[in-house]
Amino acid sequence: MNTKSYHHGDLHAVMIEKGIELINEHGAKTLSLRKLAAACGVSHAAPYSHFKSKEELLFAIENHITAQFTTILKEAVQDAGETPKGLFNLGCAYVLFFARNPEYFRFIFVHSDITVGGGHAYEPYDFYLEFMKKMFDNIDYPKELREKTFVAQWAMIHGLASLAVMEDAEEIPKWEERIPDMLSNNYLILLNAK
Repeated sequence: MNTKSYHHGDLHAVMIEKGIELINEHGAKTLSLRKLAAACGVSHAAPYSHFKSKEELLFAIENHITAQFTTILKEAVQDAGETPKGLFNLGCAYVLFFARNPEYFRFIFVHSDITVGGGHAYEPYDFYLEFMKKMFDNIDYPKELREKTFVAQWAMIHGLASLAVMEDAEEIPKWEERIPDMLSNNYLILLNAK
């Protein structure tokens, strides 16, 4: 057993990250608070000081990732606002967040109950949706192209993130270089489409 002692507050964060790792390795169904305790090197009772149940742990993991993802997206567009440059920044932030944290992508889009669209609220997606609506208004984008463009832009960004998480960690610097080039050409096309 690992004898490393954790500060009470730190153990909460450690268990969330370890929970993500275990879920990605073995699936959510096999995870238990007892297995989490063993993986963290703490007593079997320790997780219960932070989570009443496995379901509460899963909810905490989802919130942990969602909060970071939302913050990254909001910070990315602060300077440029709802403009094609802002969309470029948002797209880069989206892809690089998951390229740097592939275990987060797998948890959110494979192991959680998160869905986007269809009336289900997911804060990062909802932020993207509102951003696009405002950007379309700001650049007077043709109304008949908005829905198709919205879907195409999100599909491209999310698709690039999907590809990035398939790479190993050594490839991340290459993604950091490639993503801006891939997205800049796309946003020039977006501006010229109107």
